[in-house]
Amino acid sequence: MASSKEQYRLEQEAFVSNHGGTTPQEVIFTLLPNVCGILLTTTTLGVLRKYTHKNVKVVIEFVLIVIPTILCCTILSEHIGTVCIVMISISALNIMLLGSKGTYLSNSDMRPVTGKRPFVTNFRALTNIITAICILAVDFRVFPRKFAKTEVFGYSLMDTGVGLFILANALVAPEARDFCIYRQAGFQETLMKNIKNCFRGCVPLLVLGFGRFMAVEYTGYQKHVTEYGIHWNFFLTLAVVKLFTSMITSTISSKYSLFSGAWILGMHEYIMSTKGLKTWVLRDGPRIDFFSANREGLVSVPGYVGLYFIGVAVGRLIHSTYQNSHTKLNMNISVKLYGLEFEASYNESMLLCIKLSLISAQACIATLLCDSYSKVSRRLANAGYCMWILTLTTTLLTLLLLVEVVLDITNYAASESCNENKTKKLSKNLRLNLKKNFESDRKENEECVVKRSLEICDAVNYNGLFFFLLSNIVTGLVNTSIYTLYAKQLVAVVILIIYMAISIFSTLILYRLQIPVKL
Repeated sequence: MASSKEQYRLEQEAFVSNHGGTTPQEVIFTLLPNVCGILLTTTTLGVLRKYTHKNVKVVIEFVLIVIPTILCCTILSEHIGTVCIVMISISALNIMLLGSKGTYLSNSDMRPVTGKRPFVTNFRALTNIITAICILAVDFRVFPRKFAKTEVFGYSLMDTGVGLFILANALVAPEARDFCIYRQAGFQETLMKNIKNCFRGCVPLLVLGFGRFMAVEYTGYQKHVTEYGIHWNFFLTLAVVKLFTSMITSTISSKYSLFSGAWILGMHEYIMSTKGLKTWVLRDGPRIDFFSANREGLVSVPGYVGLYFIGVAVGRLIHSTYQNSHTKLNMNISVKLYGLEFEASYNESMLLCIKLSLISAQACIATLLCDSYSKVSRRLANAGYCMWILTLTTTLLTLLLLVEVVLDITNYAASESCNENKTKKLSKNLRLNLKKNFESDRKENEECVVKRSLEICDAVNYNGLFFFLLSNIVTGLVNTSIYTLYAKQLVAVVILIIYMAISIFSTLILYRLQIPVKL
C-alpha cells in the first residue's frame, strides 16, 4: 500500500508508462467481440421482438455488447477466440430461427436501405464505447499491460483511440457528402462560412481542453506526460485538427481529400525525418517552455490532419456507393468459363464490402512498409501510425458491413414469413372494417424485420462528445475515490460495468428525450 497520495500518484503514473504494446493482429483480434456482439444482439432482438419491452431490449444490448467488451479487455483477454466462437454460434442459431418460416432467398432479393448507414453508426458508437472502457480499465491491474499505450513505438489497443476518433468524425463530415462539381460560393464566402462553423465547434473543445488541464493540476490527478505533453490533451488535439481542416477545405475541394491527406502525411514524415523533429519528440529532454512541454501534442497535429482527409476520402467512397441505390437495386454479373456460364447478383453493400476490404489490404501493406522504414509511433502520429489506423478502421467497417449484409438477408426472410400472416389478418379486417385492427397490423408489420441499428449505438452517436466527457468525469471520480491499483479482479470488473452503465444509460435518457448536448 502507498503511504501517501503523492506516492500513490507516482506509482500509478509508472504503472501506465513505459510499455511496448503488442502485435497488430492481437489488437484487431481484441476488437472482434464488438463486431460479434452487434450480430448477436441484432439477431437475438429479432428472435425476441414480440416478447420484449423497449427497456428490456436496451438491457439486452448492454449485456451482449458492452459487458463482453469489458470482459475481453480484462479477465477474458486470453480467451477472446472462445468468446467470438460462442457469439457466432448463438447468432447462427438465431438466424436459423428467424429464417425457419421464411422462403428461400438468393442475394438478388436483398433491398438496400436508404438514409443513415447502420454499419457506420455502429462503428462510431463502438469507437466511443471501447475508448470509454479503456480509459478507466487501464488504471486497474486486471487490464493487461500489452493493451496500454506504447511509450515510443509499437501497436496497442489504447493507441488506437484518438486515431479512430479522427476517422469516425471524418466519415460523416460534411466534406464526405459534398459531391458538387463546382463551388456554390466564392472563396472568401466559403472561408468565412468555414471559419464561423469551425469557431462554433472549436470553442467548446478548447474550453473542455483547458478545463481538463486545470482540473488535473488542481486535483493533483496522475497524468502520462508522454501521451500529449504537460498541458496538451485529447480535446485540444480535436480542436486544432478541426481548425486546420476547416481552413484547408476552404481552398481545396473535398474530391481531392485523398491526395491532400497523402501529401500532408508525406510532408509530415519528411520534415520529421530530416529536420530532427522525431529525435526531439522522442528523447527524454527537458520541458522548459510551452513547445518543448507539449511537443507530442503539437508535432502529431499534421499527422492527424492528414488522417482526417484520408477518412473523408473513405467517407466519400461510402456515401457515393449508395448515392443511386434508390434507382439501382441490384446488379448482375455473368461470367463464361470453359463453356459454362455463371451468373451472380450483388447489391451496393456487397460491392462496398469488396472495396473496403481492398483498401484495408492496401493500407496493411503500406503499414508494413512504413513500419520497416520508420516504425509506427502514436506520439508522432507518423505515416505508419496513420496507415495502421486506416487498416484497423477499414477492417472493422468491412466486418460490420458484412454483418449488415447478413442482416439484410435475415430481414427479408423474416418479413416474407410474416407477410403471409399479415395478408390473412388484413382480409379479415376488411370484412370486419375495424380501423383499430388496421393500425395494429401496421405496427406488427413494422416489427417483422430485424432492426439493424441498436438504440445504444444511436444514443451514443447522438451525444458522442457528451458521452466521452461524462466517461472522463466518472473515471476521475473513481480514481480519486479508491486506489484502483489495489482493487481485486472481480471488484475491478464490477466497477467497470457500473461505470459503463452510468455513462451509457445517462446518454440514453437524453437520446429518448431528444435533448442534444452541444459541447
